[in-house]
Amino acid sequence: KINHVYNSFSSQTKKRPPCPYKTLNIPKDSSYSHAKKSFLKIAMKHHPDTVGNECEETRQKSQQIFMKCRSALEMLVECETTGKALLKTDVEEARQMTNEEFDSWFEKETGHSNPFNFDLDPELMREVADMHEEMESSHGLDRDGGMWHLASLISSTVKSGKEGGAASVLK
Repeated sequence: KINHVYNSFSSQTKKRPPCPYKTLNIPKDSSYSHAKKSFLKIAMKHHPDTVGNECEETRQKSQQIFMKCRSALEMLVECETTGKALLKTDVEEARQMTNEEFDSWFEKETGHSNPFNFDLDPELMREVADMHEEMESSHGLDRDGGMWHLASLISSTVKSGKEGGAASVLK
């Protein structure tokens, strides 16, 4: 009876993926470049194309090792500031904002407490849309360029209370 309870409990729990640091034989504080080097070293030895004329069982084991190591490397990302190898799931969890964090950020950036309570001038919005269409072919409003800069300018103008508000930036 106890074995049955254990089996039903264990089948309900999620199986954790193997630790990518252990799989790649690296310490948890390793750099991402060290993780890649370790992966490449293992891949050179166990890649299906490099195993050669080994027996079928050896080739399958090598392929499994290669696949585990590839998955392990895919579970890691490089920290932008330190270069360390971080778990992708940890980084993704840290990047997600709660509603309260978003509201706080929005108020800090715009000076407004409610992102859904704006009295937007339709004429002004038409000007922005027209400008976007005109500049689209020149890529001036893509993420790396103009649109983000424009949003920053409008935000700082609105925060400063400059006369004319956002309209003064767009004219």
